[in-house]
Amino acid sequence: AAGVPWAAVWASIREVVLRSLAAVQDAIPHQRNSFELFGYDILIDEQLKCWLIEVNASPSLARDNPLDFAVKDRLVADTLQLVAPPYFDRAVWAEMLRARLEPRGGVRLIKGAPAAEFADELCAMLHGEPPRLYGKMPAHLGLYERIAPSPLWDRVCKRK
Repeated sequence: AAGVPWAAVWASIREVVLRSLAAVQDAIPHQRNSFELFGYDILIDEQLKCWLIEVNASPSLARDNPLDFAVKDRLVADTLQLVAPPYFDRAVWAEMLRARLEPRGGVRLIKGAPAAEFADELCAMLHGEPPRLYGKMPAHLGLYERIAPSPLWDRVCKRK
C-alpha cells in the first residue's frame, strides 16, 4: 500500500462507477423520494487499473469479521444521516390526516387546504424544522462523495 497513488486509483474507481451508471441510467427509474444503495466489486490489478467485477443492487450488510463491522457500521450510520429522515410528531400527523379526511359539507378534504394552513401544520409536525428541499445537498455526507452531477459525469456522458 505504501507508495500507491491512492488519489489516482480513487479517481479511476469513480470513473468506473460513473461509466456503469451511465450505461444503465435509462433502466433505473427516477424516484425523487427514495434512494438505492449499490455495492460495487472492483478489482485493482498490478498496474493499478480498475476493473468492474459486478454491481449488487442489494449488497449484503452482514458483518462477519472486524473489517465488516468497521466498514458497514459506518456505511449504515452515514446513509441514515445522509438520508436524514426528519423527526415528526405522529400525534400532529394523525390529527392532520383526521382533519383532512373528515367530511365537510359532504366532501372529504384530501387535497385543497390553503397553502398557509398546510405550511403551519407541516411546521408543527416537523417541530419547526423544514424538510430538505429536493436537490439541496445534505449538511453531512460522511464518507459519501457526490460524483454526479460533475464535470467527470459530463465527460463520461460526453456532455459539453
